[in-house]
Amino acid sequence: MDENEFRDALRTVVTQSPEPPPMQAGPAVAAGRRSERRRTALACTGAVVALAAVTVVPARYLSAGPGPAIDVAGPAAAPSAHATPPIEWADGGTPDPSDTKPSWPAEANGDATADSGPRYQKGKQLLGDLLKVVPSGYGTPTGMGPGDMEYQSHQAAIEDPEWSYLASVTITKDTTAGQLHVEVHEPGNKLPDEPCALARSFWGIGGPCQVVEAGGKKVGVVTSTGGDQRLDQFAAYRYADGTVVFVAQNKASGFEGQAPLAALPFTAQELAALTLDARFHIRA
Repeated sequence: MDENEFRDALRTVVTQSPEPPPMQAGPAVAAGRRSERRRTALACTGAVVALAAVTVVPARYLSAGPGPAIDVAGPAAAPSAHATPPIEWADGGTPDPSDTKPSWPAEANGDATADSGPRYQKGKQLLGDLLKVVPSGYGTPTGMGPGDMEYQSHQAAIEDPEWSYLASVTITKDTTAGQLHVEVHEPGNKLPDEPCALARSFWGIGGPCQVVEAGGKKVGVVTSTGGDQRLDQFAAYRYADGTVVFVAQNKASGFEGQAPLAALPFTAQELAALTLDARFHIRA
């Protein structure tokens, strides 16, 4: 075969090969976006910052655990003996409709967080309700703090199939500052049922847990005794309809130059009771 024949044969193969169908990387990317939001919020102010754009790649490059890693280094190396085999479509090239789906709902506007619509409004309302439970004697600054981070924030994010909502508030007393957070997951979530297992699942922090009775209900409360210092205390409760509510508090605000609170604003009993506050029971 001379050079011209080889070039013609290569062109034929390229033009006749079907374009690979889009892969379902949406749920994994959503988990990655959510994990990144949590890490950023806890490292700085508890406020959720804007997420960087994430390149959607085939699902085999995404890990299944929290905060999936994304391989965007370039062309893949030669496949090993254990490499994931290519997907073969039943009709030789056309994906079945059941194999594809839209990446995000319209109100999410192209990524995992809503920037308009009813879910966005629910996240905004959650922030308003969190502000209402701040104990007297504490300030709740607004606007931007050191490092151009928000003192107050809210968001609604989708993790197929359910939505979750997060609100964060910086609280101050004299020259000190701390944080309060509330996170709500709609029914359909895959979170644990047992109170302490549920509490320990919050942001993957874990820690020693006790079951606290509040309003005749059992609430898991985790109090940090060392190790992971992102939060000092957090409580969790699952409603009968499947809705999950987490409420958390931290002495430190994360803002540079701000001293932490001398004490947490709520007792463990009070924090547990807040998970049962009807205002935090967001319904789908």
